[in-house]
Amino acid sequence: MPVAKAVKKAAAVRAAKRPRIGEPTAKKAAPARAQKLQNTRLAILESALSHFARRGFQGASTREIAQTAGVRHGMIRHIYGSKDELWREVIGFLFERMNAEMPAVVVNPENQDDIVYWKKWVRWYIGYSARHPDHGRLMVQQSILQGPQLEWAAEQFIRSRHLWHFPAIERMKANGHLPDVDTVSLFFMINAACQMIYVLAPEIKAVDGRDVFDPREIEKHIDAVFVTFLR
Repeated sequence: MPVAKAVKKAAAVRAAKRPRIGEPTAKKAAPARAQKLQNTRLAILESALSHFARRGFQGASTREIAQTAGVRHGMIRHIYGSKDELWREVIGFLFERMNAEMPAVVVNPENQDDIVYWKKWVRWYIGYSARHPDHGRLMVQQSILQGPQLEWAAEQFIRSRHLWHFPAIERMKANGHLPDVDTVSLFFMINAACQMIYVLAPEIKAVDGRDVFDPREIEKHIDAVFVTFLR
C-alpha cells in the first residue's frame, strides 16, 4: 500500500478516537472550553513526545509528563486512560505531523525521474529531521527497548513507508546510481545518514562545537549525503 494511503487510513481510524489538532473537541462544548481542552491535549502530547524520546516507554513517567505539560497528573488518565494509550497517541501525532509536512513532490513519486525524486526526498527528510530530532530519538529509544509498542508502530506507520522506497532503490541500483548492496541495508544506511546527525546533535556539539541545526550546516549535510551515496 502506498505510504500516503497507509497514513491516511491510520489517521482516519485514529480520528474516530480523538479530534485532530485545532478542531473542536465536542460539538456542544463552548468554544473557550473546547479550545482549552484542545490546548491541554496538545501540551500533553508534546510533553509526552519529549519524555518518550529521551527515556523510552518504560522510562518515561506520566507524572513528569504532566508536570512538563503544566497539568494535573489526573488529566492524563482522564483524557487518555492509560500510559499505553498515550504512547499510541504520541506515535499517531508524530506521523500525522510528518505526513502534514510532506510536500506533494515527495508524497507522489509517480512520473518523476528516480534520481530527481530521490534527491527531493533526501532534501525534505533531512530538513524534517533537523526540525524534529525528537522523531528519530523516540524511534531509536523504542528500537533499543523493542516490545509490543515498537511492533504496533511498525505495523501502523513504519513498514509501509519503508517498503514504499524499495522499488525505486532497486531501479537506481540496477542503473548504477546507488551502491549495489543489499536493499534493506542500503535503505537504513541512507535513513541513518539523513537523521542521525540530528539525533546525536548534543554529542557533535560537545566534540566538535558544531551546531548542526544551522541552515548552512544543514545544506552541507544534504550535499554530503548526495556525494556519499549517488554514483
